[in-house]
Amino acid sequence: MLNRRQLRIKAMEVIYAFDKSIEKDVPHQLNYFLKSNKNFYKLYISSLSLIKKLYFLSIDLHSKNEKKFLKSDSDISLKKFSNNLILKKISSDEVLSDQIKLFKINYWETYPEHIDSIWKEIIESSLLENYSNDSKNTFEEDKVFVVNLFKKIIAPNSKLFEFYEDMEISWANDYPLINTLVLNSLKKIKSRSRISFVMKRLYKNEEDADFGVKIIKAVIENKDMLQEEIGKITPNWDNERIAQIDLILLQMCLSEFLFFDSIPIKVSINEYLEIAKEYSSNKSNIFINGIMDSLSKQLDKDKRINKNKRGLQLFTIFE
Repeated sequence: MLNRRQLRIKAMEVIYAFDKSIEKDVPHQLNYFLKSNKNFYKLYISSLSLIKKLYFLSIDLHSKNEKKFLKSDSDISLKKFSNNLILKKISSDEVLSDQIKLFKINYWETYPEHIDSIWKEIIESSLLENYSNDSKNTFEEDKVFVVNLFKKIIAPNSKLFEFYEDMEISWANDYPLINTLVLNSLKKIKSRSRISFVMKRLYKNEEDADFGVKIIKAVIENKDMLQEEIGKITPNWDNERIAQIDLILLQMCLSEFLFFDSIPIKVSINEYLEIAKEYSSNKSNIFINGIMDSLSKQLDKDKRINKNKRGLQLFTIFE
């Protein structure tokens, strides 16, 4: 599911687009944000559908090979692959099938070259060779193989990443978290359970569902005030001299100080420092850390930070 950091990143992108836009259309930006979140789940289902497609390909190839008079070593590999108990579970999962239909995912029929490329890599891999040579045929052994298949061959495939990036602009940022969620889902599959392994919720709870929209509105609606507060701490810095991403991250973090009473100060600062490391310059996190530390202390001194019990749990930065 979408975590708070991913929601912050998506909100950052929307605020950046809003700042650059001429129309300043807030509803349009919020609609884009919500669509991006929905596409996050679509990428998750697409990744699982790819595994399902590879399984069906193995069955088809194995069926054709069974008709051959002379069989090769690759036929043995295909047989074991097509009899993998985890892959059978994935292929028959009704929730996954329903979601594939709902999102109308047919990438692998439209762009079969990606399936062919990954399949070729699988066939030539030592992973499949070792799996085929292993005489064990247990549920857990099959799960280990599928997990490693995704981790070592599917997820790192650069052409697949480029394909996803071309399909949806937001998927480039979503891809690492999606891969983690797919791995977690695969590890969750149980032999006797009839409960679907597929993640069904986009958000952890209703609070997270509202979080991204709330922070986008908080920054856009209070931009002048936020810039004024940041300006007090950076008197020798004109806002135009601060990198735009850094300024947006400062505005978002300050918004959390002032308008999100359940998020501890330290959590907000740490989250935006991590985002700055990935999306801004090498020294941005040092700059942002200094500004937000000074701002939080000044706001606390002025009694402008009002956190509830949950928001005070880690509120030790001033001690």
